[in-house]
Amino acid sequence: MYTIIVCLTLCIPSIAQEHRGRSEQIEAIKVAFITSKLDLTSDEAQKFWPVYNNYQKEFMVLLKKRREARNEKNIDPNEMINADISYESKMLDLKKKYKKLFLKAIPPQKVLALYQAEREFREHLINQLNKRRKD
Repeated sequence: MYTIIVCLTLCIPSIAQEHRGRSEQIEAIKVAFITSKLDLTSDEAQKFWPVYNNYQKEFMVLLKKRREARNEKNIDPNEMINADISYESKMLDLKKKYKKLFLKAIPPQKVLALYQAEREFREHLINQLNKRRKD
């Protein structure tokens, strides 16, 4: 685990310097981080990763739509609030849908570890970005 965190700490600044392919590099680091946290068997990995990749794609589509909606000009504030709540609801529905699919691929304790690993990765990434901004 410490190896992954050290790798992230060293890689994030170099990733930030490269404009092109940055998100792909971050995703690759995220996959390595999740892989180390979940300790998947080869059978589990074969079932899990296609489901997780689909989840990520669907989740990113929702995030992009929400971001676009937030950037629209001349929208009534109440409509903006309702749209934001609607996107949050869609994200929750997506998480519920994929929780069931994850449980078909891996045991519950590894699904829990997945959620924890995603949270840890996101927090570490945010901390690194904040640290980089300060420097």
